[in-house]
Amino acid sequence: MRHVGDVWRRLDRSVRARILLPTALLFATTLALMVMSAVEFYASDMERGLQEKSEIFAGMVVNGVNDTMLHGTPEQLPDVLALVMAHRTDIESISLIRPTGEVHSSSRRELVGTRPWGNLGRFGSPTVVNAPGGNPAQYAVLQPIPNSAACASCHGTAQRYNGWLDLRFNRKAIITQQTRLTHTLVTSAAVAFVCLMVIAWWLVGREAVAPLKRLVASMKRAESGDLSVTADEGRADELGVAARGFDAMLAALRRSQNELEAFYRERMVRADRFAAVGELATGLAHEIKNPLAGLSGALELLAEDLASSPRQAEVVTEMRHQVARLGNTMESLLSFARPPKARLRTTDVNATLEKVLFLVRQQRRGASVALTLELGQTLPPVLADPNQLEQVLLNICLNACQAMDGKGKLVLRTFEIDGRVTVEIEDDGPGIPAEVRQHMFKPFFTTKREGNGLGLAISARIVAEHGGHIGYRCPPAGGTIFAVTLQRALPAGPDRSPEHAT
Repeated sequence: MRHVGDVWRRLDRSVRARILLPTALLFATTLALMVMSAVEFYASDMERGLQEKSEIFAGMVVNGVNDTMLHGTPEQLPDVLALVMAHRTDIESISLIRPTGEVHSSSRRELVGTRPWGNLGRFGSPTVVNAPGGNPAQYAVLQPIPNSAACASCHGTAQRYNGWLDLRFNRKAIITQQTRLTHTLVTSAAVAFVCLMVIAWWLVGREAVAPLKRLVASMKRAESGDLSVTADEGRADELGVAARGFDAMLAALRRSQNELEAFYRERMVRADRFAAVGELATGLAHEIKNPLAGLSGALELLAEDLASSPRQAEVVTEMRHQVARLGNTMESLLSFARPPKARLRTTDVNATLEKVLFLVRQQRRGASVALTLELGQTLPPVLADPNQLEQVLLNICLNACQAMDGKGKLVLRTFEIDGRVTVEIEDDGPGIPAEVRQHMFKPFFTTKREGNGLGLAISARIVAEHGGHIGYRCPPAGGTIFAVTLQRALPAGPDRSPEHAT
């Protein structure tokens, strides 16, 4: 059974077998039915022809018997019957039956005196009876012998028939012809079946299997990376349509590949330029920070000296503010160009948010903002650098306070969903204008007069380095909701390093 199963699975994987096996079964069934029908038809026709000849022959024998009887020589009847028997080899017996049903004379003496047919009145004309007495190898022809005027002198006029002629024929000739016909038709059908199958095998291979193999070969070449391959052979059938569809798909794939390569080349060029600009900005920041430090110290001394002159002190104070802003910008620039490496460890997000909340309250612009905490009570720890996470959340909170102009409601909530921890910071400010949303996380983009445009860019990069995501949405009712999603920390195990402990 296992071998049969293997053979069946191999045939099931072959298109040629899946087409030819049902075709062969259909051909074989059709040819078998045709052979059986032809044998039956022609055999019946041959048997009917022979029986008609036998009926004619029986009429001739009856005429011979009548002549013998009319010539007054009934003693010659056995000789007449023997002569008839010698005339045809398929005759097995000839019997003359009286009107009473009794065999009067027969070529087989053992039949004389028997009654083989019972009521003979039902045979009023020459009749062929197949398988007489249950013998399928014979057929009988019963020919009535009419009572004519010439016979009245002996038989009178009361009876219609003077008797019946019973001729028994064997069916050997018919069976032989049927057997020969069957052999001929079966041989012809077998030859036709083989020829049809060979032609079908060749056609299926030429029109289906070979094109499919070429199409599959093209697909394998494309799979290996050769996108220049083509499968179309100019066929107008379904295989041609499939090949052209495959070529169109490859063409689209080549275009996408070219566009993707061009995109990455552009990105690489931009990355190289950005790296160069970053190096330049870092160098400039270092060069500017030292003079700024000296300038800041000098302004402090100058502010002390000019403390008695309010107008000059105000100018110095503004100069110190601008120097401090330049210093913060240089720090942000250095942080963006050379970000510190994150020291990841399991971190309690709720505890980090409470620290952020404390710092927000210390800010001048957060003093009038109503702060609300909605912290998840069973929040799992996340894998993060606490300082960088605090930097991100503080930056978003301060941006929200600035957006609300120091007045409004700021809600901080935490929750877990799908195995990730999410921090949402919601304000009820005016929201983000639609025209600036697509630039929100781009470096140096800012809508604030004193901003440097690096806060959200640095925050997005920090969250990305933590394997998280930062996004925002602006509800139709107003305000903005920033969401920071972070990876949940795995449970501490015996093989975990100490730095991952809280």
